[in-house]
Amino acid sequence: MHRMKTRQPAGSTRGFTLVELMVALALGLVLSLAISSVYLFSKSAFTRQDQLASLQQSVRTAFEYLDFDARMAGHLGCYTGNSGGAPSTALSATVIDTNYAVGIEGYEYNTASNAYTLGSNSPTNTSTAGNWKTNPGTGSVSPIPVTTIDTDGLTPGSDVLVIRTTVGRPLRLTSDVAAAAATLPIEVVAGGKCSDGTTDMVSGFCAGGHGLIASCTNARTFKLTTAGSTGTLTVNGGTGPVAFAAATAEVFPMQTVVYYLKKSANATTISLWRRVFNGDPAAGQTPQELIEGVESMQLRYGLDSTMPDPDGTIDSYVTADGVTDWGRVVSVRMSLLLHAPDAAAADVAVPASGIVNDVTITYPTSGSKYDRRVFTTTIAIRNRI
Repeated sequence: MHRMKTRQPAGSTRGFTLVELMVALALGLVLSLAISSVYLFSKSAFTRQDQLASLQQSVRTAFEYLDFDARMAGHLGCYTGNSGGAPSTALSATVIDTNYAVGIEGYEYNTASNAYTLGSNSPTNTSTAGNWKTNPGTGSVSPIPVTTIDTDGLTPGSDVLVIRTTVGRPLRLTSDVAAAAATLPIEVVAGGKCSDGTTDMVSGFCAGGHGLIASCTNARTFKLTTAGSTGTLTVNGGTGPVAFAAATAEVFPMQTVVYYLKKSANATTISLWRRVFNGDPAAGQTPQELIEGVESMQLRYGLDSTMPDPDGTIDSYVTADGVTDWGRVVSVRMSLLLHAPDAAAADVAVPASGIVNDVTITYPTSGSKYDRRVFTTTIAIRNRI
């Protein structure tokens, strides 16, 4: 038998050789690895940028609260800036929530050589007042009343800011008020609930609330016994020795606002908190958690030290223990150190420390590592300039 020879038809295509297949697979693998690397790098960069944007949005909200409160610090209606000084008062000047003669004050944490080390991402709160420096400012409440500010204590290493001011628009008297009057007749403005969640406010007031009656020549802070639905406020201790005319006097609710750091509600990190004291309830309102992941708050105060009369410009920035007269503070500079919501990837290099308003903060060396950023704002106290 003759063997049959199979001939490949003219114009047909040969298959790949084994060597060609291996080269193609290797090139495809290299290309896939390159694309994967670019994708992972882009994803990591996007994640970090997204977290930074989230931090910026959170800080913007907190700074809006601070801006609103601080700009109005020390506002006493038309009496603001009066050469007669602080208003007369039936309220205690030795407790933090009613010391309305001092519009703004702060407490400096006792750091050594302007440096502090964060021991962990969630340090234990402290209630030891001696951790903060004594406040030498005239009329200040010192030492810091830690458990009054928050019964849970405060985060060690951070400062505390206290702002006292009026709330809302001025209210008018409906008739003149005699000296030592026990009641204030004011216009009725609807809106809002008291701390019990059911009682209606009377023109912004609740029983036990703090208030101010002021003209351009006299002012008096007071505490309410009751707030009648007809617009009559019963004043604990009376309105003081001076009469007020309906044509020139204004009435405001008053409040003290404290900014501080303590553990977050979920106890996994530190948060910036804001708490209002206005007499309703007597122990202070429920603390408000503004931002999670705030690891340090450092404050500096702009002083107008021009003598004998201030000229409304800043001569220096000092810490709270360097302020001897809080009436000369014309601005507040607040710096916040925040970490990202999620831990950084294992291969991401992050700094070991940062500077927060002249204080060097060393970051924790144990636990998860995070991207961190410092945000700073400076707010002018417009009632001083």
